[in-house]
Amino acid sequence: MSKQPKVLLAHPGIQHAPRLAEQLERQGVLARFWTGWAKAGVETGKRQVAIPSEKLRTRPWVEWMALVMNRAGLPGERVWHARNAIFQKMIPDSEIRSVDVVVGFDTASWILAERAKACGKRFILEQSIGHPGSRAAELKKIGCSREVWPEAFQARLGMVASAERKEHELADRIVVASSFARRTLGEQGVPEAKVKVLPYGVSEEFLAQGRKKKGRVPGSPLRFLCLGHLSARKGLRQLLEAWSGLGHGKGELVLMGGGEQGEWRSLAGAGVIFRGPGSRADVLAEMARCDVLVFPSLFEGFGLVILEAMAAGMPVIASRNTGGPDVIEEEKEGFIVPAGSVEVLREKMGWLIQNPSQAVEMGRKAHARASQFTWETYGQRYREEILG
Repeated sequence: MSKQPKVLLAHPGIQHAPRLAEQLERQGVLARFWTGWAKAGVETGKRQVAIPSEKLRTRPWVEWMALVMNRAGLPGERVWHARNAIFQKMIPDSEIRSVDVVVGFDTASWILAERAKACGKRFILEQSIGHPGSRAAELKKIGCSREVWPEAFQARLGMVASAERKEHELADRIVVASSFARRTLGEQGVPEAKVKVLPYGVSEEFLAQGRKKKGRVPGSPLRFLCLGHLSARKGLRQLLEAWSGLGHGKGELVLMGGGEQGEWRSLAGAGVIFRGPGSRADVLAEMARCDVLVFPSLFEGFGLVILEAMAAGMPVIASRNTGGPDVIEEEKEGFIVPAGSVEVLREKMGWLIQNPSQAVEMGRKAHARASQFTWETYGQRYREEILG
């Protein structure tokens, strides 16, 4: 029997790192999880991780410092780059030498990657979003101007772009969650052979929600849910424009998430409901009330909410620039629409309004499909396909 590799996982923030740490522990390969702030224990959550406390190392002051500086108005890109550099330097050489593999995250691993390679260790990069170098070109390709998403056209700091290039060059393997993210890496010169697509997993609480989801009340309005940070990148402008063209008596569109809401409220028409940010329990309750998730993001790494909504028994309308094409079969669990297309988005939403019974059936199929993407399955595949 081959020797089990020992893994050091490092992420100064959150993203899906706690879930990856849990699954590496389940697979018997986690040596240490370094992060900004998390709590070890039995329960899992955004900042909770179900691993033994002796395997967790946190440095919360680094993240708190960055948050204070960011809220004080200092340039965000510089603040987070500095935070990431400090965090990487705090991991002792002895920790790196004691493992076989080091796993880091994009824009937060360039120093760690150099140290790992200097110690003769494998370095695996978790790329959590499409390559930022492709953002402007992607928006031009789908017909979106600078006014739609100004940040996409802003030049990135040279130090940040250089750090990212170093990560891609030093990585033995780059893991992405969607084919879209892999494509953008290829467009920026990253060798395709390095990149592996591995969609994320979904938690049991969402699958449990799907098993008990009730059918629709006959004659009730179809409720669409858009869940996530309310921003231009998420395709919110296109969604509100598509909604406004559907006419009266079309149902409800629930927007749930943080972010500046003033601009979006000014664009919202009848039937649009703003819920604001919510807890995990709030999200599950909203998924129980709503019928369809709509996720028309312009640029993603994956969009975990896609799988979560499917698990909860909801069909999904997602753009091609997400992980949707990797988990949704067209007209079976939902629809895949071109990113930025108001017309196609409106067409698919309108079809579901006219065929509400189909939304229920697609939701059942979505739940069955999502059941194939548990975090446990993700962990097993990570051990076999990434570490093996």
